[in-house]
Amino acid sequence: MNWSTYLAYKSLFPSRRKFTFFTAMSIVGVMLGVAVLVVVQSVMNGFQSHIRGDMVRIQGEIRIEGKNIIEKPEIFEQKLKTVSEIESIAPYTCGVVMMICDERPVFPVAKGVDLEAECHVTDIDGMLRGCSLENLQKNEIIMGEALAKHLGVELGDFVEIYTPLALEALRKDTIIFPRDVRVVGYFSANNYDRNAILCSLPLMQELYELDEGVHGFTVKLVKGQSVEQIAKQLEHFLGEEYEVMDWIHGNSEMLFALRWEKTMMFFVLLFILLVASFSISSTLIANVISKTREIGLIMAMGGSRCAIAKCFCLQGFFIGLCGTLLGLGGGVTVLHFRDSIIKFITWAFQWEGTRDYLSQFIQLPVEYHGSDFLLISLFSTCICIASGIIPGLRASRICPADALRYEQ
Repeated sequence: MNWSTYLAYKSLFPSRRKFTFFTAMSIVGVMLGVAVLVVVQSVMNGFQSHIRGDMVRIQGEIRIEGKNIIEKPEIFEQKLKTVSEIESIAPYTCGVVMMICDERPVFPVAKGVDLEAECHVTDIDGMLRGCSLENLQKNEIIMGEALAKHLGVELGDFVEIYTPLALEALRKDTIIFPRDVRVVGYFSANNYDRNAILCSLPLMQELYELDEGVHGFTVKLVKGQSVEQIAKQLEHFLGEEYEVMDWIHGNSEMLFALRWEKTMMFFVLLFILLVASFSISSTLIANVISKTREIGLIMAMGGSRCAIAKCFCLQGFFIGLCGTLLGLGGGVTVLHFRDSIIKFITWAFQWEGTRDYLSQFIQLPVEYHGSDFLLISLFSTCICIASGIIPGLRASRICPADALRYEQ
């Protein structure tokens, strides 16, 4: 260990005591900044992973839709089964309908699904409440839980459904009567259940007069396959008559917003470390003033100006290293007890709305990324090292002769 490193270490951690008060305060400032960054970034990762999982669970991995109605779905399905990377396939029809309940019109998106095949491509069974997809009859629907609460619809109630074909029929002086359907269950899918209903495939085919045709297919891939790569292969395999959309590109705006939000949160919270660096810099400048004679003596004995500046940068490094390690440990500890902390906060401040919102998660989602820990450690250490540059430059410019005549 060279003399500048030893001197930097002993300035922060004297032999007589473990550390000085100013050293402790500087380390605590860095520790808090690092801990907050770890907590926020890990929680953001958890929310991103949870939302991405919901997208796949609800929408499926890949959706294939024809530019026109797919009139012979059996033949098209057999063609898709020749692709070895595909595990399961399910046809669907989808369209906007007008639903009237107690003379209140709403316009939800109705999706007709194959009752046997749909559960193999999406996690629809996990979304259902109080019903089973296997027992769904032709004139029965499953309504989004949020939509049902908004309309005040209960299980067993009947609602009227109109399709856009009714408007076309009016132009021809004909009338298409509404279809009375019974609500037999709810499905819960976070924000996806606010304006949607599920029904059997034959019902939607009758409402839209599709005969045996369908609008598209939902595809589930063999585990381990790249969704984006297989989607491109299917697009080339099927030709321009069909549109292939994987869940990543289908939700690209949402995924970009999540990534951008995480990035902005990182840079906003980085100001906590910048504030801590000013505290470190102020402490080191005070050390320069109080130890002017010692600095002058070292320079008179042959110590270079560069080594003097390096000594103060190393002090910033030691503070940053200790603060970073303690902050990483503190952040992980807080996340470990996150559920107890959330319960206490909601109880103390009576935030019942927050508690209800968080109840949709089993627990506050957290996901650790090694890259986040590395990036936080790198930024915090570099900022602390930079905080020693100004005190180091000030110390390196001290004239030895003037310093030795300095009177405290």
